[in-house]
Amino acid sequence: MRRQIFLGIGFCAALGASLGANAADAPRNCPAIATKIPDAFAPTCSHPQTPLQKAICHYKPKHWTGNLLLLDSSLMHGYKQALRAAGVGTPECTHLLASQKVFENKLEACGSDGDCVLETMTKRGFALRDIREHQQAPLEAAALQRFAGRATFQNPDHKPVPLLQRIQRGMDIYPLPHRGLPNGNTLVWGFQPHNATVQSLVVVNHQGAVQLLGAVDGIYLGLPKDKTQPELDANARITLFVRDPQALAQNLSALRAWAAASILGFNVDCGGADAARCKAAEAIPVPILAYRLSCPQKVPGDALVNRCPLPLPAVSGKVSPGLFWQ
Repeated sequence: MRRQIFLGIGFCAALGASLGANAADAPRNCPAIATKIPDAFAPTCSHPQTPLQKAICHYKPKHWTGNLLLLDSSLMHGYKQALRAAGVGTPECTHLLASQKVFENKLEACGSDGDCVLETMTKRGFALRDIREHQQAPLEAAALQRFAGRATFQNPDHKPVPLLQRIQRGMDIYPLPHRGLPNGNTLVWGFQPHNATVQSLVVVNHQGAVQLLGAVDGIYLGLPKDKTQPELDANARITLFVRDPQALAQNLSALRAWAAASILGFNVDCGGADAARCKAAEAIPVPILAYRLSCPQKVPGDALVNRCPLPLPAVSGKVSPGLFWQ
């Protein structure tokens, strides 16, 4: 019965990875695990079966108006949020899975003791809150504003717009998805609510200093799951902005992988079921433009960065689109 109810770390990892000999060595994919665990330990109270389910459904704490059902579902919701933010093969993912296993063991040991279940769930809720606080994107508004400065840029057939305004428009969600890159930097991205084809991205180093900004248009879900041919918007492009051109060479491979992930709608298993789609998305030629923000201006004031284009460097190394889960 425990295996039916405690769909925890070992069970979910088995669902998300191969059961072959190398499964134990595969990187833990926390966002994938989040899609396979139940919404609560007691999804319904119509027929509670285990001691834990009975405690959740029948125990009513003093001064409460109901049972533990809402606490149960809220706790699992918080855990799923933490899983989605923990990434693939990261120390954060490993720690989160291990701590959840400890919590589930303690919860099971409570049996039908409602006081014990309440105390154990409450402590886990506080722990998850702390984890989520540490998972927030390492991006400060002041750092973003300093990097963008008073720069403006102009897309074809559009009026010049402040760069900061455009980047903020494409990151108007919370929390912002972010992933650590192989070079030690962190890529943070977002999109405009109700218009996911307007996206923005920011690369920061380990100290939180902004290295690169990107305005992304018209590529999201450019290769839907039921299609074999790309359907990018006519204005599809990625526009990158740097102060140090070396930032392009250091991050371009990861940015191309992120673009392929966006084209696929993110959350793809490039090492398994989605391998062919990942390869197809990586082959789609997405226009990428780059500009230098420290662009000399003849007239003081807002700087139109279109006057200072940069060539894209030749880069080696490959990053999988499967890295970018949200």
